[in-house]
Amino acid sequence: MTKIFRNCLIFSLCLTACVSNNKEQQNSDSTTVENPEEYNLTKAEALEDYILALDSTDIESVGKATSKFKELFEKKESPENDKGVALIMDYIDKVSMYAHRSAFDDETNYRPLVNIEFDGGKAAVPSDLEQAYDKINRNGFRVRETEGMFDLEANPIYFQENFYPYITSDLEILLQQIGRDNMEGYADDAAIAIPFQSLVQRTVWYEDFANKTKGSVAGEKAQKEYEKYFTTLTIGMDNTPAIESQQISPYFQEAYSYLKDFSPNSATYKKLEPYIALLQEQKIDEAKAMLPSLIGRSIN
Repeated sequence: MTKIFRNCLIFSLCLTACVSNNKEQQNSDSTTVENPEEYNLTKAEALEDYILALDSTDIESVGKATSKFKELFEKKESPENDKGVALIMDYIDKVSMYAHRSAFDDETNYRPLVNIEFDGGKAAVPSDLEQAYDKINRNGFRVRETEGMFDLEANPIYFQENFYPYITSDLEILLQQIGRDNMEGYADDAAIAIPFQSLVQRTVWYEDFANKTKGSVAGEKAQKEYEKYFTTLTIGMDNTPAIESQQISPYFQEAYSYLKDFSPNSATYKKLEPYIALLQEQKIDEAKAMLPSLIGRSIN
């Protein structure tokens, strides 16, 4: 009787183990089957993966990225579309740094193409530069000249023609502002190339717009522009420094005075006010000591 009981007990334990293993296997299988969507890429992620595989030294890769964007995204305003356009914006900036050799050759004078989008357009392109201009233009760039060399710069008209139907009004406003800034200029030969009034106005505009659009793609992009202009307004550039011969330079003396009159309640002025006071009191070392808290780094 004891032997029969023992055999029954062993059989029961084995049966329980088999049932338990089957349930675990079923649970594991059902998890895999029931949640396939967690492995699907969003449209922005798919575009990002595509861009990562492109050659950033080839100007033609921008046209490829734009075609992929139009393949993935519907022509309607949406925050998801904004993410896709933000990827294109970043990629164009990257290509502008690395694709010089695929756009220019050392034997050609590209000066007739500088600012041509705003001064005659395609009709004014010299015949011997038509092919070069077409490649530059259809891939989202315009030609600029700095320090006697030709560079690529993002073309605001390209964004208008290709992306405005896809994006929210906030991102469209931001792109229009960046386009105006590009047309008016910003820096040349490591020097500020705009009046101090423009520098102050742009800084405050990006501050306000970033605050109004916080949490959106437009807000993130505006914040990056603001940080760029705020840094320039704080320390200047190599050839237009805020501190010159151990005192505040004339350009920045006027800029800070204008900032106080133009937008005394802005976060920009409130952050800079103690720093400006030290500069005006010629406490230069104390002013420099504030820079890490203002812009994240110090200067010599």
